[in-house]
Amino acid sequence: MAEKPGADFQHIQQRAACAFATRARIEAAPPFRGADARIAGLAAASTLADLASRADADELDGLLIELTDARHGLSLGALAATTREILAGLLEADGDAAAETLSNAGVDHWWLTLCGTRWFALAFAPCYPADSPRFTFGSGSTFLLLQPVASFDRHATPRGSVIADEVRQMIRRAYAARGCPYDVDLAQQDVEALKFVWPLHQGDAPVQWWRSGTAVRRESA
Repeated sequence: MAEKPGADFQHIQQRAACAFATRARIEAAPPFRGADARIAGLAAASTLADLASRADADELDGLLIELTDARHGLSLGALAATTREILAGLLEADGDAAAETLSNAGVDHWWLTLCGTRWFALAFAPCYPADSPRFTFGSGSTFLLLQPVASFDRHATPRGSVIADEVRQMIRRAYAARGCPYDVDLAQQDVEALKFVWPLHQGDAPVQWWRSGTAVRRESA
């Protein structure tokens, strides 16, 4: 059964520079306290299916999966593995071959599809510094927010259009005002999966989290 997001994520949501985040209608799976992120995905599958069935009628913007064990997000490598395993569990619960499905994540315009719905995902973790859009403001939990792609339509003007460039620039300025550089090039490129796990610093190599043993490194200047 879905719950309200906990106080830690509500704090993240309210502190976000993105104007859309503060008014997003988000539900949450029960917090997962174990060490196996794949099991977390399996455990959240029924809650995700329920949200998918109601998302349009109830105008819901996402499902939050919280993992309270700090080890899931202590490093970018750990976060990449956690994201991969959560999504693998969700895909398996939905009847898909997770390894085969995720092998295509690096293709342009690939979408995560679960319960007949396309999803975007954002990972937040303790490993991110204070100037990152994925900073957790002192929370030791790792969060994966799954957003139905259709929910973006409700925030576009007019509905059915992409978010206007002036709105994107407003978001960028808002992050800059908070001291958070925002990588517009990464946000606008066509491999959607590369946006799920944000690099630690602007200019770092994108994180190919779907690859087992993903090497996470900082680009040289």
